Amino acid sequence: MSAALAAQDAVHAAAATGGHGPNLVPVVTLLAAAVIAVPLFKRLGLGVVLGYLAAGLLIGPSVLGLIHDPATILQTAELGVVMFLFIVGLEMRPAHLWQMRRQIFGLGVLQVGLAMVLLTPAGVALGLDWAQAWVAGTGFVLTSTAIVMQMLVERKQLASPAGQKVVSILLLEDLLIVPLLAIVTFIAPGGHDGGHVALGWQARVLNIGLALGAFLVLLAVGRWLLNPLFMLLSAARSREVMTAAALLVVLGAALWMDLGGLSTAMGAFIAGVMLAESSFRHQLEADVEPFKGLLLGLFFLAVGMSMDLTVIEAQWRLVLASVVAYMLLKSAAIYAVARLVKSSHEMALERMVLMAQGGEFAFVLYAAATSVGLMEAEVNSVYTAVIILSMVLSPLMLIAHGRWVSRCARRRINESEREYDTEMDHSPVIIAGFGRFGQMVGRLLLANGVVSTIMDSDAQHIESMRQFGFHVYYGDATRLDLLQAAGAAQAKVLVVAVDDKDAAMTIVERARQAYPHLQVLARAYDVSHYYELRKIGAHVVQREVYESSLRLGRHVLEVLGVGAYEAKEMADGFRLANERQVDAFARMREKAEFKDYIQAVRTSREELERQLREETAHRGKEGHDWEASERRARDERP
Repeated sequence: MSAALAAQDAVHAAAATGGHGPNLVPVVTLLAAAVIAVPLFKRLGLGVVLGYLAAGLLIGPSVLGLIHDPATILQTAELGVVMFLFIVGLEMRPAHLWQMRRQIFGLGVLQVGLAMVLLTPAGVALGLDWAQAWVAGTGFVLTSTAIVMQMLVERKQLASPAGQKVVSILLLEDLLIVPLLAIVTFIAPGGHDGGHVALGWQARVLNIGLALGAFLVLLAVGRWLLNPLFMLLSAARSREVMTAAALLVVLGAALWMDLGGLSTAMGAFIAGVMLAESSFRHQLEADVEPFKGLLLGLFFLAVGMSMDLTVIEAQWRLVLASVVAYMLLKSAAIYAVARLVKSSHEMALERMVLMAQGGEFAFVLYAAATSVGLMEAEVNSVYTAVIILSMVLSPLMLIAHGRWVSRCARRRINESEREYDTEMDHSPVIIAGFGRFGQMVGRLLLANGVVSTIMDSDAQHIESMRQFGFHVYYGDATRLDLLQAAGAAQAKVLVVAVDDKDAAMTIVERARQAYPHLQVLARAYDVSHYYELRKIGAHVVQREVYESSLRLGRHVLEVLGVGAYEAKEMADGFRLANERQVDAFARMREKAEFKDYIQAVRTSREELERQLREETAHRGKEGHDWEASERRARDERP
């Protein structure tokens, strides 16, 4: 405690000696907390969001007290959520959003409705009256858009079908904040507004009309004015003006929706959707991205700072019971709805863990309910703490779920090792590994009437390939008994196309020892792997990106003005010289010291480049029937 007081006194003293300049202490404190905590938590595998939340709790009023007014910071930080939804909107073209309408208004309504039905009686059981229980439970139903979207981005799942279903539910929940705020006003004692003044039905209808009008005006502006505006501004060729215009669109749309009584985040999302078809979409995303990242991090810091440990300490039984009950019941609703709409057990479980927490819109709903006398200030503090605790627990739950899934997968793999296919059709060619490399080899052979025996050790990938009509056996080619079952004793060729370097080495080595007659053709990850495969006896080794890189380089030469035939000759000359060079160095590498080997490679590379330049100049002096050659090169190009 004395350390915390000393730190607090130091901060106050530093702030007092700042002269007439700006008080930079809060800014430096926030940045230092983020810079220290976030990399640490990420290294520990706990995620970025949890790092921000923990840092905010540490510097907030409840622990060190370095920041005294988290509510003010939270108001500014909510712009991060606004900008985040604008960028999400840029990825949601109107046609794509229209295709998602059934998920938004079908899946979303089912999940939200069932969760409300389960959570409201739970609030009554925890001591609230029915109106307060409905507000508390409904606030918890509104999932944290910021946390879930950030997790989807980190896990690269935002564009996946499962991620799109989650996004559709979040969109519905964001839309719901408007009618929910209206309902809070309607069911308030006597029908009050924020100033506790009775509202008639005419005023309530007027508020709804204003909200609808604001929504329609924003749609019209986005549809007919935004693109011409950015075309006009782009003529100025000023990056600063375009950045200012991007921020103006985001913040202006958010402000307009706020004036209409709607969600600021929803305004930014609609602006993004309206610009999703614009040719300026990528420019806008690049301009807003730095502000979004910084402010979104600030939002999570502010949420952590807002956690009032004194409330949790005083009402810890109620807070703990509410967190457990609400998270369990909401999770049950999410899982039940997911299974009802035919999602797999794994997808339903992942969605349940991802969306089990309350969200930032609960703060808005609770504040509105308190202002109209529907919820006491003490109840508001307790359930705000419940929301924040659930937001803190959510990343931890997702991490635990990920580790549990990995452990289950490893267990399934270990159990299934005894169930590898031991009866396989035999053919002259065995392909070990049927990823993107092995598939091209197999398809080429099949197109020319050669049926291969294909093995792969990824059961999920095999099921996927079988759906496309490929007959792939479940087998680990590092095991000699399975190579024997695949017909290695009678086969002519073994293609080693696995994407694991160590496994490829094991397969080549064991196959060469057990089946000397077998021609072993292997895929190499890089030059070092190429050398190692050649050393243990692979007959032919192909670097996985070598040919595609050469072809792309050839196209680059053509774009720079080199003729198609000449570019092909240059690429062929480089290929021949490089292959000779690599073969020569494969022998040198075993005998020379590493530093001598590196020097020899550099010298040889410079010599190779000189020879190729001379050959190019010589071809230019000799001349060619370039038109005929160009036609032949174009015909030969794949």
